[in-house]
Amino acid sequence: MKKRLQANPDAPFQRIPDACRITGLSMFFLRNGCKNGTVPHVKSGTTYMVNVPALLEKLKDGR
Repeated sequence: MKKRLQANPDAPFQRIPDACRITGLSMFFLRNGCKNGTVPHVKSGTTYMVNVPALLEKLKDGR
């Protein structure tokens, strides 16, 4: 079993489970938002990397 390093909470791009812990949003919401383009992200292979600062700014502005 591979051991994954602990995520840096200050890093702007986070995997969905880490972004879920940081923002308090559900993994369902983040996954669906990445798939339909409403959550700012980058896809690396099969992994979605959520741009947490841009997501928080987007939620703050209500867009």
